[in-house]
Amino acid sequence: MRTVLAPAFALLAALAAAADPPPAPPVRENDLAEWDVAALAAGEWAEHELAGPSAPPAQGSRRPSRRLACVAVESETVWVEVTMKNAGKTWEGMVLLLGARKSDGKVAQAFWGKPGGEGTTVTVGPPAQGPAVAPGTPRPTVTASGTVTREKTKAGTTTYDCEKIEVETHLSSSCCDERARITTWVSDKVAFAAKVEEKVKVNGLDAETTWNGKPTVKGGVVRRQVGSAGTLDVITLLRHGKDATATLKRPESK
Repeated sequence: MRTVLAPAFALLAALAAAADPPPAPPVRENDLAEWDVAALAAGEWAEHELAGPSAPPAQGSRRPSRRLACVAVESETVWVEVTMKNAGKTWEGMVLLLGARKSDGKVAQAFWGKPGGEGTTVTVGPPAQGPAVAPGTPRPTVTASGTVTREKTKAGTTTYDCEKIEVETHLSSSCCDERARITTWVSDKVAFAAKVEEKVKVNGLDAETTWNGKPTVKGGVVRRQVGSAGTLDVITLLRHGKDATATLKRPESK
């Protein structure tokens, strides 16, 4: 009997190890900076297809997608679940739950786990730092110019009447000269509101900004593209709605 059970126990141990969840992706307090956290209502969700060098396909030619769902709104905290498809083994069958403060939209709590189960706590890190600046050198110069127009934009089979916000940024420091162009198409017919402000930030620094027109629409992103250093990242709306519910349980406070 022992010679039979020993391999069986070894197999069970191997299966248990294989069933361990993958490590959580890094979480930073500004991970929801592109979204108007304070304006979200419980149930709102939106899923976008991702394209570009920052989101390469993980399975053949299938592009990854990201779903953001507001699953609860409390007095001071908004809870958002993040799920990804075709984004590598880390995300397969997993969900990330972010608790962001209403006051400033910063992520203060995070949990990681399988839908239907209880999440494990994830440490929330500070925002990624901008370019290093040598001591004694001038502070980086940051400028931005924005233009607001209206344009019909198609996502899937639906055409949306959008506010189009184009922003060009320039950061110059002792070590770097960075330029970027961010174009966002926003519609008040789309759930999960984007955060579009007159005060533009670049790597956490306030940019001296001039506008031709001002952003006014409060709504979700139909399309956003970011061009920088010869690359282009694009997110495009796949679907959206207002019927999201929580899938990951928060650990009970001890």
